[in-house]
Amino acid sequence: MTGGASLRSIIGSAAMTLAAFLAAAVATAHPVAELLTRREISVAGPTGPFAITAEAGLVPVASGTDGPDATAGYISYTLPLAQPDRPVLFAFNGGPGASAAFLHMGALGPVRVEVPQDPEAALPADPAAAPNDNTLLDLADLVFIDPPGTGFSDLPADADPDFYRSVTGDAAAASQLVSAWLSAHGRRDAPVYILGESYGTIRAAAMLPALAGLAPDLRVGGVILLGQALNMIETSQRPDNIISYVVSLPTLAAIACYHGKSVQPCDPAAQAREAAEFAGEEYLQALFEGRDLDSARKRQVARRLEEFSGIPADYYLAHDLRISKERFRVELLRGEGLVVGRYDARYVAPRPADAGEVVGPDAFSAVSGLYGQAMPDYLEGDLGIGGAQAYKVIVRSERPWIYGGADSPFANWPFMDLIEAGMERDEALRLFVASGIFDLTTTIGAADYLIDQSDIPADRYTVKRYEAGHVVYSDDESWRRLIADLRAFLSSASAE
Repeated sequence: MTGGASLRSIIGSAAMTLAAFLAAAVATAHPVAELLTRREISVAGPTGPFAITAEAGLVPVASGTDGPDATAGYISYTLPLAQPDRPVLFAFNGGPGASAAFLHMGALGPVRVEVPQDPEAALPADPAAAPNDNTLLDLADLVFIDPPGTGFSDLPADADPDFYRSVTGDAAAASQLVSAWLSAHGRRDAPVYILGESYGTIRAAAMLPALAGLAPDLRVGGVILLGQALNMIETSQRPDNIISYVVSLPTLAAIACYHGKSVQPCDPAAQAREAAEFAGEEYLQALFEGRDLDSARKRQVARRLEEFSGIPADYYLAHDLRISKERFRVELLRGEGLVVGRYDARYVAPRPADAGEVVGPDAFSAVSGLYGQAMPDYLEGDLGIGGAQAYKVIVRSERPWIYGGADSPFANWPFMDLIEAGMERDEALRLFVASGIFDLTTTIGAADYLIDQSDIPADRYTVKRYEAGHVVYSDDESWRRLIADLRAFLSSASAE
């Protein structure tokens, strides 16, 4: 694949530049710069409560060989007197600029925020958190990573902003934290798992070459991608990128079914599967033929698109058989004066009178905001961290994020190549990809396309889809399924 080798060399080179300095730093100094808390807590596990050591700290990270110039934060949960080979799962959200509060409070931590399950229900002013009896802590230790500048971590004004606001630097900083945490806790022999959500999936992929250069002795057993963003070039809605319309159709079909706008009765998951078959054959061929497509076939394809997506055939005929994901949000419930959510299209909001190609704010944002809202009270009340209101859930930067050679997330940067290269280096490394069928941001079709275009053997990856949105764990049933699937993934990988 053209471009993949260059990206691997860029990230690999950055990791190797740091390796010599960091190896010396870890050997001569305690890798935790500041311990914020360490206490024993009781966790409501799947078979009953058990004791876990909760710890929060800051780790110095470096953008070069002159020494640390920033910190990354972590909150970890470890089994006291754990065996050195007990798995360690490192988890983080995306953004870029997000802390790990969402995964922490929504899916994996010792407590979990309760989100109303009816998308039409009013949200609580003060989110309630309950003990998480579906935790993975009986199986693996958990470390939540807050990248530099988020959580309690610091990104000083004199730190190199272009380093930490880039794919390579961001992954290098997270990899430094992973290596330092394992060293500080005597766990360098443990199998390591990396879980990233949304932009965090790019970070997870980029960490593989970074860790290989920084700590080649580490055993990375698996990479877990939630709401994968690796193939953004396929999911960007360029008018002439016909693949983007093909991979989006299954999601549009699931959403239209949910809102009663496609042929009824229907099941969203089944509708998505049927739409995928049509999209990969008739729809792709029609888009490829373009102006050479005869008018009778064009009308036939438009009628089928209406059946799947709920968007009138006349709209498709007027727009070359295409509708962007953003335009779909506006058009699907136009008659009701509503716009469907981008991150979870089960949620709706009133349609602005001036709704254009991009509509915001998103109807789901208030739901995901509950996780961040609950984080400070949990840190202070349960973990005893003073001044927890200073915890930074999301940090927005005015500086552009540096994705690679062309400073855009939609340039041709094949991040999946980094995972393929990691699997070539380590035959034990496996991949888990999870998507929500109502997610209009990172669609299920794009995830399938990612795998279909890869060279990964079928026995080394797992692909799952859930009847939820981008934040699949906001839906209780999807969350339970996700945890069960992760449990099976971790258990089978550890057994191997």
